[in-house]
Amino acid sequence: MHAVRIDEQRVLLVEVVRIFDCSSLVRMATGPRAGLTLWREFGLVSTVLIVAGAIFWLAPWSLEEKSQAALHGLCAQRPSHSFMLGDRSLPFDARMTGIYGGFLVTTLFLALRHRFRSFKLPPRPVIALLTFFVGAMAVDGSNSLLVDLGLGHPYHPRNTLRLLTGSVTGIALATLICFLISSTLWRRGRVDLAPLQGSRELGFVVLLQVPFVAAVLSGAPALYVPMVIFLLSSAVLVVAAIMLVVVVLIQGREGTFDSLLSVQRPAAIALVLALAVMTAFSGGRALLEEATGSQPLLSVRADTEHCCDTLDVTLALPEVSIF
Repeated sequence: MHAVRIDEQRVLLVEVVRIFDCSSLVRMATGPRAGLTLWREFGLVSTVLIVAGAIFWLAPWSLEEKSQAALHGLCAQRPSHSFMLGDRSLPFDARMTGIYGGFLVTTLFLALRHRFRSFKLPPRPVIALLTFFVGAMAVDGSNSLLVDLGLGHPYHPRNTLRLLTGSVTGIALATLICFLISSTLWRRGRVDLAPLQGSRELGFVVLLQVPFVAAVLSGAPALYVPMVIFLLSSAVLVVAAIMLVVVVLIQGREGTFDSLLSVQRPAAIALVLALAVMTAFSGGRALLEEATGSQPLLSVRADTEHCCDTLDVTLALPEVSIF
């Protein structure tokens, strides 16, 4: 029975790595010393993930407090701009929830479609639509800024609109990072394949955002933990992907990798750097808030009438993000 279970696990692993086009991994997963070989090849990244996850999970605070602290450097986390699932606030505000949620949904689609070896730019209509998505978010953000400054504004800001414009901007961010990773890492790729092949495929990706947006808008308490894990994973992936491109460029190794196995060491370095950057940003922001007497780090609770579509007029740090 134990042998059958191991065989089933190996079959599942073969299917997963086949999706990512890694034939060398298939051979290792079915070999006589598969477990040892895989651990040796992926031990660095796995160790970083396990240690970081254990530290986060074992920290003596609630999941709400820990997630707020972990992501505080990337988002202002204004309660009036955030959605609640049950009586707990999401660790990102509405716009950033949309961006990082849209990013991870799109990244999963691109990975399943074998697009992380794409050397071709998306067609011009796709680029135009992605630019429009980012522009729509910028317009909505500018409108919110006018309200915060007490100036005239075209319309009343709403968290739902922040979420929607953020989610389509997440599509643009995922497409950009996919192209950067592909063109920076690989020795060989698909010069005939773009991350998004056309407007129809982009439209399908937009539809894929609907379940995520619906989950956020539902307010269902049961979705809080999976949603927090989803957003935390997305944030780490975004920063780690950017760090990976930086590390590879600094090392002068662009265009030299042939497989995921060969990327393990720079990927592990990038992951450590990403976690360090996120920690430094969160800690720095908390210290700045303490020094200036602004919005405290863990003031995450607000009553439901404030968390939906009203404005926060209290003094707080400006809403600053690396995206």
